[in-house]
Amino acid sequence: MPALLLVSFKQAVRSTTLIVLPLSFISLVAWATAGSSTGNTADPLRAAIWFFLIAHHVPLDLAFSNNSISGALTFFPLGALIIPYLAIKSGYKRLTQDRDVSTLRNKRALVLSLALTYALFGTLISLFATGSTVSAPWYLVFPILFMVAAISGFLSAQLLPNHGIQLPWQRALRASWITVIALTGLGGLVFALSLAWHFSTVLQLTQVIEPGIFGGLAFLAVQVLYLPNFAVSSLSYLAGSGIVIGSGSWLNPFVHRIDEIPAVPLLGGLPINTHPYMALLIGGLICVGAILARYGRQMYSNDLDFRQFLFSAIGFIGILILIIARISSGELLSSNLASVGPQWWLMPIVITAEIFIGAGLFIYVPILIRKIRESRNVTTQDK
Repeated sequence: MPALLLVSFKQAVRSTTLIVLPLSFISLVAWATAGSSTGNTADPLRAAIWFFLIAHHVPLDLAFSNNSISGALTFFPLGALIIPYLAIKSGYKRLTQDRDVSTLRNKRALVLSLALTYALFGTLISLFATGSTVSAPWYLVFPILFMVAAISGFLSAQLLPNHGIQLPWQRALRASWITVIALTGLGGLVFALSLAWHFSTVLQLTQVIEPGIFGGLAFLAVQVLYLPNFAVSSLSYLAGSGIVIGSGSWLNPFVHRIDEIPAVPLLGGLPINTHPYMALLIGGLICVGAILARYGRQMYSNDLDFRQFLFSAIGFIGILILIIARISSGELLSSNLASVGPQWWLMPIVITAEIFIGAGLFIYVPILIRKIRESRNVTTQDK
């Protein structure tokens, strides 16, 4: 075991370096072109470690001396999670070249040792980059890094359960994550169309920032990494639960309450007024519930298995929506933007309710129609 931890620690250092070094180079170029008179050469390295923590969704507290930025950063790009995934995948692949991975037990031990040492090393370097201006809760850094590394490792090692679907809840789990992926894809498509429709506003917001050549490339990369967040927010908008951009704001097809938006080009895709006709897409979510119930009825003729499948699927959808809504929202640098993104607590409630209504309509409308027909037949016979 000590030998395994030692080898894993070496790979953890390498995987971390794969992330920090490119970020340091980008930070160094941005720092050099900015021409700061108060900075020092250690600033790019500290900034790279900040970006390293951000990529793993570690919350940061900000308190700069000039008070231009003061608050917290918890609104993280979902797309940035691909960075630690690729680093862990590379480290795991190199570990398997020298270690025995013929059994699932050995694979799990390898993944857990890599995740443990990766989180430990990441926590150690974070201590040198955080201070009075930028800090991270020490009690969250290690568990978050470990969780991200462990999930990435399990995906890289293909350790997810691959047994056949035997029970209704297993089929429900599969159907639920496919449903959530499809709904998020729909939100992304609608947001892409909105960006194209409001492209002039996007250009205006880009011109306000004036990031320059190198800053513009870095800013573009950040915008791309934030696209999944906006796909989830678009889904929340279409479902009716809406999105928020700061305190007191709320946007949904029926409400448009917002004073101003930050100079973020992607926010140019936001609607500029109410769009009640978009509520018709709520019917699409209700249809999803009906389709889910129809699929369950085709799979299970037994009422008990059918109910177990249906309630499990709706419950799993609610949990998955809650997770992606929560990690897609957060605070953006200022207390004025304490909440940015979907209404994370309302989104799963609304979507789950709409899918439940669709499933209920599929089940009970035919029963109601049959009873009406039977009552008419009885009335006709009496006559």
